[in-house]
Amino acid sequence: MSQEVAGFDDESGLPPAVWEALQTLKAGIVSTGLMLFIFTIAEAETRFALGVPAAVAEFVGMPGQLYLGFAVFVFAGVVVWPLLFAAIDDNLRVIPAGEDVGIRGIVFALILWAAFLLLGSAGLQLEGPFFVLYLVFTLLAHLAYGYSLGILYARFTHQPTTQ
Repeated sequence: MSQEVAGFDDESGLPPAVWEALQTLKAGIVSTGLMLFIFTIAEAETRFALGVPAAVAEFVGMPGQLYLGFAVFVFAGVVVWPLLFAAIDDNLRVIPAGEDVGIRGIVFALILWAAFLLLGSAGLQLEGPFFVLYLVFTLLAHLAYGYSLGILYARFTHQPTTQ
């Protein structure tokens, strides 16, 4: 029985859905790494801790557990959000400029950023310039994450970036 008949991808020997999920996770790894890099540079340049692990830990109901917050952040960025993006990507084509996968990734990331601000940042004590820095750097990191996730997802799964 040929691999094609059995429902396997010719290149890898994996079922197409498994192959696409693995490629999607690969895009999530790179995009999460980019986001972490931006957060690290932002914290180094401003000498201000953005507190992303603290915000995530607060969201999952374990305030002060920074390692848990970091682990949840990485797991969501590498696994949860990329797989969700892959699942809804076709639905995002209806947005203006939705034929571009980078734009779809940015829109997806803006939704994540808004949810992050509303749900995860509520317990943080941010005031004045620190609040502005927090907004700017978390927005920039989310935009970079979304754009790279969209572009890499399309590239790794052999989909066109624009149609």
